This record gives sequence, structure tokens and C-alpha cells, in this order.
Amino acid sequence: MEVFWYALTGLLLAGYLALESIDFGMGMLLPFARSERDRERARRAVVPLFLANEVWLVAFAGLLLGALPLLEGPLLTALRIPMVLVLAAWVLRDAALWFRAALPSDGWRRLWDVVLPAASLVLAMAWGTLLAALIRGLSTDGDGQPVAALSDLAHPFSLACAAVVVVGGLRQGVLFAARRLPGADPEQARLARLAGRLHWPLVGLVLLAAVTAAGVTGAPVAVTLVGVAAALGVFASERLRTAGRPGAALLLGTAPVLALPAAVGVVNGTTVLATRSGTGALTLTEAVADSASLGLLAVVVLPVLAAIAYGQVWMWRVFAPQGPRAH
Repeated sequence: MEVFWYALTGLLLAGYLALESIDFGMGMLLPFARSERDRERARRAVVPLFLANEVWLVAFAGLLLGALPLLEGPLLTALRIPMVLVLAAWVLRDAALWFRAALPSDGWRRLWDVVLPAASLVLAMAWGTLLAALIRGLSTDGDGQPVAALSDLAHPFSLACAAVVVVGGLRQGVLFAARRLPGADPEQARLARLAGRLHWPLVGLVLLAAVTAAGVTGAPVAVTLVGVAAALGVFASERLRTAGRPGAALLLGTAPVLALPAAVGVVNGTTVLATRSGTGALTLTEAVADSASLGLLAVVVLPVLAAIAYGQVWMWRVFAPQGPRAH
């Protein structure tokens, strides 16, 4: 049961990243819009969904506290530098989505048109570096406590993972924007070209991250297989896109982002907070809640998570329908 709760916590984080990657991409895509109409259309497309996507992050944090109560404190302390970046960029990105349309001033809109893509870029990079640090294992400070040092965040593997989330998110934003447009819209052709141009760079970055991970982790074969699976997901996504199946392409396009939290579990197993030296590491047995608390969580949390999943599906059907196809 301990592994179940750990896996479920990771699944919630993976779900958040898969959905939020679209929001990252739509934010970063804003400078590519050619007109005010296109920029506002992009903002309106994502506004109904981004709060629902963030529910997964709230659920992740809640389950982390409830099921792994002794992990949250050391985890947040160790990752305080990237977490500050995540929180700052998160607040600015959400503010930009809400405030851009608050005033009719052109200067006001231009301000948020700078903040939105910049915050989206930082948010994507911060999540990539944070997960890379967990995959590789953290440093330890003078007291033997785990910490994400600047050298961890600037490591080539961390930079490769940050690039994967940025380019993968941008491609997801392109696929989502194209899916919302009618087939006869002239913007479709431009988005199709952009998606095609992002395909090979994303595959290359995923494989680069996998090769780098094989050299800096203790599970080279397993982490390479995760990277290859993510690259195959990108290939399949591109084939589905060119075959005119944007919804399926969008689904498989999440593979590079999902590979990162999956790699944390594959590389570290039941060590929920790993360090490269082994000092200060925290195992699942040490971090998990007692059996009575887990039993209460099963009664309370699982129905709530089922409701969240149903609500997400409803939100997509209502607020993110696929655009009509050309006849």
C-alpha cells in the first residue's frame, strides 16, 4: 500500500504537468501571434482550463501532506530555490491571464504580453530543472541535509530537462491552438509548419536528456528506456497530427513531460528523496503515514480524485471542443 500512495502522488504531479504543459505552451506562443485578435483568442482559449489544470497540483500537494507527511518539509527545504521560481512565475503567469483584458489600454495589454510568455518560460524551465535534480539526486549541505545547489540546477542534465519541458510545452501549445481552429482558418497552416519545425528538435532534446541521464544516474538502462519511450511518443504524436487527428496528437505529445516524473520513480525506486552521496536520503518507509491515516485517506481522497478526473473531462468537453473541420 505504501507504493500505491507514492505512485498515486506521482501520478497527480504527472497529470498536472501534462495538462499544464498546454498552458506553458500557449503562454510562450503569444509572441508568435500576428494580431491583437489572435492574442486575445489564445488567451480566451486557455483561461477556462488553466485553473482546472492547477487543481491537480493542489491535489498533489494535499496528498503529499496526507500520505507522505515526513517528505513535504525536507522536499520543500531542499528545493527552495527552484520552488521560489515556480511560485513567482506561477503567480505572474496567472495574473497575466486574468489582468490582460482588465483594461482597454494598449500599453496595459503590451505589459502583460511581455509578462505572460516570460513567466510561462520560467515556469516551464523551473519544473524541468526541479525534476532533473530529483532524478539525478540532490547535493548535501554541511549538516548532511539534502539541498538543490546551484550546481545541480545548472548541470547539463538539468538544462536538457528544462529544454525538454520548454520545447515540449511550446509544441503542446501549438497543437492545442491548432485543434481549436476550424480547418479553413489560415492560421492552421502556420501552426502546422511550426509544429513540424518543433518535432525534430524535441526528439533530439529528449534523446539528449536520456543519454545524459544514463551517465549521471544509477539506472542507465531504465532511464534510457524511459527516454526512448518519450521519443517514440513524440514520433507517434507527429504522425497523428499529419493524419488529421489533433486530439490524439495532443494526448501523445505529453510523453516528454510525463517522462520526467516517471524517471524519478524509475531511477530512485522507493527512495523518495535521493541524494548522490546517500547522506540525508529519505526512504518511502520513513516518509509514509501510518496505516490508520492511509485508511482514512482511502475513504476520503479516492472519491475526491475520481470527481476531479470527471470534472476535468467535463471541462474539456465544454470549454475546449475541437474546431469544426473544413469540408
